[in-house]
Amino acid sequence: MSTYVVNMNQVEYVVGEMAAISNRLQETLSQLDDGTKQHLSEWSSDARGTYDAAKLKWDAAAADMVLQAQNATTALGQIHEAYHAGERHGVSLWAQ
Repeated sequence: MSTYVVNMNQVEYVVGEMAAISNRLQETLSQLDDGTKQHLSEWSSDARGTYDAAKLKWDAAAADMVLQAQNATTALGQIHEAYHAGERHGVSLWAQ
Protein backbone atom coordinates (compact mmCIF):
# COMPACT_ATOMS: atom_id res chain seq x y z
CA MET A 1 0.00 0.00 0.00
CA SER A 2 1.30 3.41 -0.94
CA THR A 3 1.63 6.17 1.58
CA TYR A 4 1.91 9.84 0.99
CA VAL A 5 2.50 12.96 3.00
CA VAL A 6 1.11 16.40 2.32
CA ASN A 7 3.02 19.30 3.78
CA MET A 8 0.20 21.77 4.37
CA ASN A 9 2.63 24.57 5.20
CA GLN A 10 4.13 24.11 1.75
CA VAL A 11 0.68 24.10 0.11
CA GLU A 12 -0.20 27.34 1.91
CA TYR A 13 3.12 28.84 0.80
CA VAL A 14 2.50 27.86 -2.83
CA VAL A 15 -1.02 29.34 -2.72
CA GLY A 16 0.45 32.62 -1.50
CA GLU A 17 3.19 32.54 -4.12
CA MET A 18 0.71 31.87 -6.94
CA ALA A 19 -1.40 34.82 -5.84
CA ALA A 20 1.71 37.02 -5.70
CA ILE A 21 2.79 35.83 -9.17
CA SER A 22 -0.63 36.73 -10.58
CA ASN A 23 -0.39 40.20 -9.07
CA ARG A 24 3.18 40.76 -10.27
CA LEU A 25 2.26 39.58 -13.76
CA GLN A 26 -0.63 42.04 -13.95
CA GLU A 27 1.53 44.88 -12.61
CA THR A 28 4.36 44.13 -15.06
CA LEU A 29 2.00 43.99 -18.02
CA SER A 30 0.42 47.27 -16.97
CA GLN A 31 3.84 48.95 -16.63
CA LEU A 32 4.92 47.61 -20.01
CA ASP A 33 1.74 48.89 -21.64
CA ASP A 34 2.13 52.31 -19.99
CA GLY A 35 5.74 52.56 -21.19
CA THR A 36 4.79 51.59 -24.72
CA LYS A 37 1.96 54.13 -24.90
CA GLN A 38 4.49 56.91 -24.27
CA HIS A 39 6.23 56.07 -27.54
CA LEU A 40 3.28 55.17 -29.77
CA SER A 41 2.78 58.75 -30.95
CA GLU A 42 6.24 58.59 -32.58
CA TRP A 43 5.39 55.53 -34.68
CA SER A 44 4.26 55.61 -38.30
CA SER A 45 0.76 54.41 -39.13
CA ASP A 46 2.03 51.10 -40.62
CA ALA A 47 4.16 50.32 -37.58
CA ARG A 48 1.33 51.34 -35.28
CA GLY A 49 -1.15 49.12 -37.12
CA THR A 50 1.19 46.14 -36.95
CA TYR A 51 1.81 46.77 -33.26
CA ASP A 52 -1.92 47.08 -32.53
CA ALA A 53 -2.65 43.75 -34.27
CA ALA A 54 0.16 41.99 -32.39
CA LYS A 55 -0.89 43.61 -29.12
CA LEU A 56 -4.41 42.19 -29.39
CA LYS A 57 -2.96 38.66 -29.56
CA TRP A 58 -0.47 39.41 -26.81
CA ASP A 59 -3.12 40.90 -24.52
CA ALA A 60 -5.33 37.83 -24.99
CA ALA A 61 -2.43 35.48 -24.18
CA ALA A 62 -1.39 37.59 -21.18
CA ALA A 63 -4.95 37.66 -19.85
CA ASP A 64 -5.07 33.88 -20.22
CA MET A 65 -1.80 33.53 -18.28
CA VAL A 66 -3.22 35.60 -15.43
CA LEU A 67 -6.46 33.59 -15.51
CA GLN A 68 -4.57 30.29 -15.40
CA ALA A 69 -2.45 31.48 -12.47
CA GLN A 70 -5.61 32.55 -10.65
CA ASN A 71 -7.25 29.19 -11.42
CA ALA A 72 -4.19 27.39 -10.05
CA THR A 73 -4.35 29.50 -6.89
CA THR A 74 -8.03 28.67 -6.45
CA ALA A 75 -7.44 24.96 -7.05
CA LEU A 76 -4.60 24.85 -4.53
CA GLY A 77 -6.80 26.58 -1.98
CA GLN A 78 -9.53 24.00 -2.59
CA ILE A 79 -7.04 21.15 -2.26
CA HIS A 80 -5.81 22.63 1.00
CA GLU A 81 -9.34 22.90 2.40
CA ALA A 82 -10.36 19.41 1.20
CA TYR A 83 -7.29 17.88 2.80
CA HIS A 84 -8.05 19.58 6.11
CA ALA A 85 -11.71 18.52 5.91
CA GLY A 86 -10.65 14.92 5.29
CA GLU A 87 -8.20 15.07 8.14
CA ARG A 88 -10.84 16.49 10.51
CA HIS A 89 -13.29 13.77 9.44
CA GLY A 90 -10.68 11.08 10.06
CA VAL A 91 -9.95 12.44 13.52
CA SER A 92 -13.67 12.59 14.31
CA LEU A 93 -14.00 8.88 13.51
CA TRP A 94 -11.65 8.10 16.39
CA ALA A 95 -13.69 10.26 18.76
CA GLN A 96 -16.87 8.21 18.25
